Amino acid sequence: MILDGLPLELIREVLLDLPTVDVIQTVKCTRRLYHFAKFDKALGRRLQNRVFDLTLFLDSYDHCRVCEDPVLQLFLQTDFRPESDAVNHWNLNYNAFFFRLKGGCKCRNDDDQMQEISSKFVINNDSLDEAIINCGKLFNIFMKFCVIRSLGLTFFDSADHLWGKMNAFFNANPPDVRIQPCVSINSEINLDNFLTGLAEIEISKGFGPFLTANPYHEVLRRTPSVSFEEIDLPYTYKDLVGFFKDTKKLSLHSATRITKKQIRRLVQHFYEVQHDEECMFEIEINEEVRIKDLLTLIPKKAYKLHPKKRRGMDPVPEMLIWAEMTDKFGGRWAMIDMALYYGWVASSNLFRICSMNALHEDQPSDLIF
Repeated sequence: MILDGLPLELIREVLLDLPTVDVIQTVKCTRRLYHFAKFDKALGRRLQNRVFDLTLFLDSYDHCRVCEDPVLQLFLQTDFRPESDAVNHWNLNYNAFFFRLKGGCKCRNDDDQMQEISSKFVINNDSLDEAIINCGKLFNIFMKFCVIRSLGLTFFDSADHLWGKMNAFFNANPPDVRIQPCVSINSEINLDNFLTGLAEIEISKGFGPFLTANPYHEVLRRTPSVSFEEIDLPYTYKDLVGFFKDTKKLSLHSATRITKKQIRRLVQHFYEVQHDEECMFEIEINEEVRIKDLLTLIPKKAYKLHPKKRRGMDPVPEMLIWAEMTDKFGGRWAMIDMALYYGWVASSNLFRICSMNALHEDQPSDLIF
């Protein structure tokens, strides 16, 4: 590595000019660089910076504690840990940054430009444009000086107008985003806002026309993880193996046109066509199903049925049957039928097919049984 052969004084200047994420990645290349950076005061402080889960909330409302009037705000949330922590042992430290607009109520002290309430920071702004600029600047600071592990965008209600202004700021001052965001929106939001690419999208029920007018939007086809909640969708089996053929994780917790007969064809498709191990489908079915009835289109020697006790609301454990299938290429898949409850009554069923590795990862939390 060229940098490792330079004088330490020059190495120091080069590293200090890099964003924190690059400093961390660079010093891991050789032992000499790592030990030098660790014991250098300025570089050592950079290495102590945090690794963040960052979420930007738009169009969230808070209420004044005095008059209880709603106050429009931007909300930037961070969960972080020291870079030295093990990857799977998070020492989370929650921080929330609220960008509020003055004028929503008259109860606040105008001299308080920033108040710190434990880990809650309140930043008052004279206008929406000022709030967006300040939020965008802080967002860019996090991007430059911290390692972003995951980036989330959550839109409440009709936040298109707010995102339009925020997006204009980012276009003029592009953040150093090295990962694609995970977006949580409702069906009112225009999907054209996300044509640049997403890691994940979750869409819940809203009153807008955008999703219902175009359920085959390009964003849904491109995004590797797609989830729908309580939306009437036109999808059938043909969409599962056609429009969503490149989707890694698809969750349809919504009304669809997918029947038991089509689920059988999906199981057959997983048996006959090689799929990536990360592939996982969840499909809500508004009719009673038994796992065995969904396996009629594949050879009996290709699957095994397993009993599983699940302790739910009833004190007597419920006995469930799930299936393990080996496809034509040696891939192993789990198929589970889970009852979805509304109160104490099972309202529908959720069929899930995922790799056996994913099943074993979830089993300790007992979420799928």
